[in-house]
Amino acid sequence: MAGGKLSPRQKMINMMYLVLTALLAMNVSKEILNAFKVVNSSIDKSNILIDEKNTKVLKVIESERKNQPEKVAELMNIAGQVQSKSDGVIKFIDDQILALNKASDKDDDLEAAALTMVEKKNGVELLKKLTDFSKDVKSLMVNYPVEVPIDLAIPKTEHEENAKKWETAYFNGVPKIAAITILSKFKNDVKAAEALVFDRLSKEASSVNVVLDKFEPIISSKSSYVLVGDKYEAMIGIGAFNTAIVPEIFVNGRQLPVKDGKATFEQVASSQGTVKLKTLVRIPKRKAGEFEETEGTLEYTVGVPAGAAVMLDKMNVLYIGVPNPLTISSGSGDEKTKVNITGAGGSLQKDGPGKYTAKATTVGKATISVSVEGGKAPKEFELRVKRIPDPVPTIGGKLKGGNVAAGTIKAQSGVVANLENFDFDAKFQVKSFTMIYVPRGADAAREETSGPAFNEKMLGFLSRAKARDIFIIDDIRAVGPDGTTRALGQIAFTII
Repeated sequence: MAGGKLSPRQKMINMMYLVLTALLAMNVSKEILNAFKVVNSSIDKSNILIDEKNTKVLKVIESERKNQPEKVAELMNIAGQVQSKSDGVIKFIDDQILALNKASDKDDDLEAAALTMVEKKNGVELLKKLTDFSKDVKSLMVNYPVEVPIDLAIPKTEHEENAKKWETAYFNGVPKIAAITILSKFKNDVKAAEALVFDRLSKEASSVNVVLDKFEPIISSKSSYVLVGDKYEAMIGIGAFNTAIVPEIFVNGRQLPVKDGKATFEQVASSQGTVKLKTLVRIPKRKAGEFEETEGTLEYTVGVPAGAAVMLDKMNVLYIGVPNPLTISSGSGDEKTKVNITGAGGSLQKDGPGKYTAKATTVGKATISVSVEGGKAPKEFELRVKRIPDPVPTIGGKLKGGNVAAGTIKAQSGVVANLENFDFDAKFQVKSFTMIYVPRGADAAREETSGPAFNEKMLGFLSRAKARDIFIIDDIRAVGPDGTTRALGQIAFTII
C-alpha cells in the first residue's frame, strides 16, 4: 500500500484488501462473506449521511448570498461543478455494481468481478474517472486548496500478476460481494472529497464580514424564587447574532442540537440538592479550523415538594438486576409514611429516613404508593422498569477493534464485556465466544470456547500473529446481573 502516514479511511482500505488476499482460495468462508456485507452496508449508510450533510452545507453557503452576492456566486459555481463531476463518477460506479449483480446472484462468485471489471476493462475506465476527478477537483479548488482523499496506488500483494495492473490488483479473483464493497468504498471516497470541498467553501463564505441579522432580549436573574422582604434582582440586555454562524454548545461534555443560534437543555431532576453543570460554547473563527470558546456553569437547585414525592437517586428508571436507590417523602414526616411497590416483580427495602432500595425482575412498569397514617388515599407514582443496556465487548478490557500491534494482542488473555456510561456497578461475565484467525495468504481457522479466557488453541493463533493477519472475535455472549444472556456481536482486529 502507499507509504507514509495513512488516514483512517486508507487504513480501512488496506485492511479490506488484506482480507481479499486471504480469499483467493476457492473455499471462501461464510463468516468472511458476511463480514463484507456488514462493511458494505456501513459504507452505504455513511454515503447517505454524507449526502444529507452536503445538502445542508450548500444551504449554509447560499444563505450568505445576501451579504456577499459576488463571492457566494463564485463559491456556488465551484460547488456546482464539483457536484456535477462527482455525480458522474458515482453513476459509473453504481452501473458497475448493477452489472456485477446481473452477472451473478452468488456473493462468493469468483468470476463476476474478473469478467466485469478486468476483461471488459471497466476497471481501467474506473481508474481513469477517479484520476480525472481528483485532478479536476484540485484545479477547481486552486484558490481554496483541499486534500482529495482518494488513494489510487496499486496494492502490493503476494501474487505477481496482480501487482502489474490496478484493475487486476483490486478485482481479479475476488468474490462478488468483495468487489461490490471495494466499489462502494471508492464511491465513499468521492462523496467524502465532495464534502471536504463544500466544507472548505462554506468556511470561505462565512469568512466575509459578519452581519448581525437577529436580535433578542437576554434576561438573567439570580433566583426565580424569593421570600417576602427579599430583593429580586435581574440583568436585562440585548443579544445580537448572525443566523448563518452556527455555534457548538455543550453541557457536561454532551453536545446539544442548535436551532436559531440557541440550544435547549433538559434534564430530569432525580434527587434533592444543588446541581452544577459545566457549559462550553464554541463559535467558528474566520480562519478555517479555529474557534472562539467560552466556558461557564449552569446551576440549579432541586427541592422536595411539600406533598408526597418519589425520586430516583441515580437514573430515571428502575433497572432489573441491580439495587435502585430512591428518595421517598410524604410531606408528613418519615415516621408516619407508608410505602409499597407493585408490578414488575418489584420489592422495596428501607435503608434510612426517606431512603429506600428498589429491585425489579420484569420489564414494564412498577407503581410505588405513598400514604400517611390516618391520612387520605395513597398517592401513586408510576416508574418504568428496563433491562440493563448491553455491554461493549473488548479484549483485555480496552481493545475494541481496529489496528493493533502484534505484541499488544499477544499479551491479552481473554474477552471482557464493559458496561459503559452506566451509573450502577453492574458486571457482565462472558460465557462463550468464537475466534476466527485469517493469516495473510492462508485459509481462515476457527475455534470456539466457553468462558472469558482464550483457550490453548486460541493462544496458539495469537502467538503466530504477524503484520496483516486478521482476528475476528465473533458470537460473543455474556450474562449480566439480571441473569439474561446477551449476544454482543463481534470485534475485529488487523495486525500492524
